[in-house]
Amino acid sequence: DTIKAESLGYKPTVSAKGAIVSRGEQWMAVVAVNEGDISAVEIGQSVQLSGAALPDGIYRGSVISIADTAYTQQTAAAPEIVVDVTVEIEEGDFSMLRSGYSVTAQLKTGEERFVKMLPYSVIRQDEKGEYVYILQNGSSVRRDIVTGIELADKTEVVSGIFEGDMIICDPEAVSDGGKVRLK
Repeated sequence: DTIKAESLGYKPTVSAKGAIVSRGEQWMAVVAVNEGDISAVEIGQSVQLSGAALPDGIYRGSVISIADTAYTQQTAAAPEIVVDVTVEIEEGDFSMLRSGYSVTAQLKTGEERFVKMLPYSVIRQDEKGEYVYILQNGSSVRRDIVTGIELADKTEVVSGIFEGDMIICDPEAVSDGGKVRLK
């Protein structure tokens, strides 16, 4: 069997959890961003907020401050180092907000772009790097690739795959230059 690379829209975001707070008439969310993601967060970035107590939709805001210090936060899995980020809530039904409500924030860290994605199962790696086998004139041909972002079950192919390439789904069953019969 063969597949083609799938083109998906990718919106680079950082996810963080926190709580709603009020400062006079202003509504804010203070969210804890993992130390591994904090370098992608900047003042002014767009943020979408949602939460269990906010069933009527998404709230929008922007980053107004990033704390100067990190701290250890206990999570269900393990402790993690986080940095507090304050988001000013600019859009949404303010009558539904209460201080202390939990929220999940999606901080937009880049522009949406379309990426070519392949399942992990078709990608191989050796001392020369990552590669796939493509079907070309009835034979399997090794094609070196460069990968990028990784999702739950797919990875981006930055280069090496072209429009119309047929990628062999079972790379274990073929070798470079070997004849291929499709079922």
